Amino acid sequence: MGKAGDAEQAVPRTAPATSGGCFSCCWGCAAVCKVVNAKCVSVLLLAAGGFLSALFMLFHFRASGAMPDDPGTLAEIQAGFILLMPYSELASHSGMLEKEIYDDIGVPNSKVSVSMSPYPYTYTNSTYVTFGILPDPRNSSINQTSMSTLRYSLIKLTLQQLNLSLTPSVFGDPFCLEILGFPGGITVFLPHSKFRPDLVVQPIFNITFDLTIHQIRHLVHKMKSALGSTLMQRPDEELLIGLTNMNGSTVAIPVTVQVSLSSNDHGIHLLDRLEQLAKIIAEWNLTNLGLNPSIFGKIRDLTLDPLLQDLLQACAPSLPPGPISSISRPPSWNHPEINPNGTFSCPAVMNKQNATVPHRKLSTRFHRRSRSGGKILQL
Repeated sequence: MGKAGDAEQAVPRTAPATSGGCFSCCWGCAAVCKVVNAKCVSVLLLAAGGFLSALFMLFHFRASGAMPDDPGTLAEIQAGFILLMPYSELASHSGMLEKEIYDDIGVPNSKVSVSMSPYPYTYTNSTYVTFGILPDPRNSSINQTSMSTLRYSLIKLTLQQLNLSLTPSVFGDPFCLEILGFPGGITVFLPHSKFRPDLVVQPIFNITFDLTIHQIRHLVHKMKSALGSTLMQRPDEELLIGLTNMNGSTVAIPVTVQVSLSSNDHGIHLLDRLEQLAKIIAEWNLTNLGLNPSIFGKIRDLTLDPLLQDLLQACAPSLPPGPISSISRPPSWNHPEINPNGTFSCPAVMNKQNATVPHRKLSTRFHRRSRSGGKILQL
């Protein structure tokens, strides 16, 4: 009986051993699953942390302005010029070029961003430089006084009344600087010879052409000669020309030509002379004001100064009345003569930026005064 009892007791002892092996296996699987799940969670947490860190750094760089700038996509204030140096020799000096441009024309709360491309147009061993003016830091703005100062400097550079002081041994001399874009538009008053500060300027009319400021600048003598003949210009009078592009570009169409007259003896203010001018313009309106269409194209639009418009309604109603808003007396017309580029001929520059790439709008809130002492330069 004792042996039988021992045998009976041996059976339940072996059964738990078998059952315990199964439980041990399941517990092992559970442990492995726990380890795998822990690793997955760790990987997911690390990935999420890396993504958040990258996102934070992206926003931080954008806010601080530390990201590299492309002047073609980020700046509305743009200009370009040619350097007669190979691109391969200049590519590594973009930072130096940005600093030197800023030292010449930079304004507070801004920075310069430069882009270079090799072999522009037909000039070999040359480089075309585009530079943009951006707010610095990026989430700030350029104030109105600084914008006026910057516009004034860029126009003087275009007229070669101001030169960029670049290191000659590295960059050589810049040529053919043109403004590619400026918010609010630009008006360039072309130099003249006989004007004195004590003379009073009488606006006459505005005419619009499908040309650029760059093109009109090289045709201005022909234009003044033709208009002088049409308007029966007197010996004591001088035609004054202002050129406006509302896109703020010297190489984009159209251009509005502001024509004014000055007189040494103030004869321009005599009523009979003003009436004569109004009649002449009405009679010549349909014949392009005597301007050769093969050179200047057809006049798109003509608007008279309000004073002449009032006179015309009485004596020559054939010209339909129209408001004139862009003519205004400039504060100063005493620009020096243009300095020529010697034998170097500037190519025509095509402005394609406005049609292809949207630009970031620059705010013009007043933040701080510019280096001009706070004086706003009217252009």
